[in-house]
Amino acid sequence: MKCLLIGSSFSAVPMLLDLKQRGAQVTVIGKYKGDPCHLYADYSVFEDYSDPEVLLKICQEHSFDYIVPTCNDYSYVAASYVAEQMGLPGFDFPLTTAILHTKDDFRRFCLGIGVRVPKIYGEVSEIHQTLFEDIQGSVLVKPVDSFSGRGVQRVYGAQELPAAIQAAFSMSRNKRAVVEEFVDGALHSHTAFIINGQVIWHDFVDEFCEIYPYQVDRSSYPSCLSAVMRGVVHESIKKIIAALNLCNGLLHTQFIASDREFWIIECMRRCPGDFYGYHFKYAFGYDYMQQYVASFVGACPQPPAPGGVVQPIERRVISVDQQHIFFGIALNTDSRQSIFVPLKESGNRIEAAPFDKAGILFLLGRSDGSITAEAPASRIISYD
Repeated sequence: MKCLLIGSSFSAVPMLLDLKQRGAQVTVIGKYKGDPCHLYADYSVFEDYSDPEVLLKICQEHSFDYIVPTCNDYSYVAASYVAEQMGLPGFDFPLTTAILHTKDDFRRFCLGIGVRVPKIYGEVSEIHQTLFEDIQGSVLVKPVDSFSGRGVQRVYGAQELPAAIQAAFSMSRNKRAVVEEFVDGALHSHTAFIINGQVIWHDFVDEFCEIYPYQVDRSSYPSCLSAVMRGVVHESIKKIIAALNLCNGLLHTQFIASDREFWIIECMRRCPGDFYGYHFKYAFGYDYMQQYVASFVGACPQPPAPGGVVQPIERRVISVDQQHIFFGIALNTDSRQSIFVPLKESGNRIEAAPFDKAGILFLLGRSDGSITAEAPASRIISYD
């Protein structure tokens, strides 16, 4: 079978390897020739895949049997359009995709079905300005179509809005932003696989933003969430699945929870990046990436085998708060087994988060001491 992998970054490598194990001939599309997936692919197309019409033309020319989006919204949204045009499996209708992957549309949808989300004060574009007269407390300004926290700012008064809105526009391809309530609590993710409208497996991960306030750079599994909070969040996810009549595959959600309340921040059908799925592979042997790929190649995701021992996992995304010339990384693994995936070579420039990272570190097993933001598991060594 001929498959197109839409995206060429390091996060997509496990998907490519899974496709090869399935016996596929894999073509990778991505405009950066130095990206790692091009090294593993049978063929490469060096194009910008975010334009749906360009992607459709390429898919029609090559007659791919299947297409697999990777770990960013542009990949999934463009692929959803192509899948409808070509009758390919694994995707919802483009309208459903747009609701899930556009922040203001998703907020309105959730409010309409009674799912808790932060209050929306309004949306704004370069051609349509809005007065925000009812703002109470601090708010977040977000591009409606960005990912990894790019262009997000917290502001504390109306006088700060214009600069924050312009910053959001700079990260939005559609030059649109949403202004929403700032909610206070801990960040978590809920991840689930769906078959025939039913969740066959789901779990939770605790997430932290320590270098850049709107990009996850540390996460841990199993989650510390209470059973009660897990239950009410899961019920909201099931409500979203039913209301949108989602097809088979992954639904990944980020939410904020306080002691008694929670707010859904975003849902996505594309795979979360930075090797998120390896939480479960290292914890109890569940091949999350294999299950993600399955629905795009005409198969069904499967739940993990019952029983077994769960090993605690901590993931660190190694990034910096200002630009450096990268030299190396000092690791404090706290006596735990460590698995490190380097993303930079010594002498490379590393940009400030959320635009760059030096590597991904997994720490396996229980710590014999506390690892906190003040006592990090790793640090960048630079020439500066």
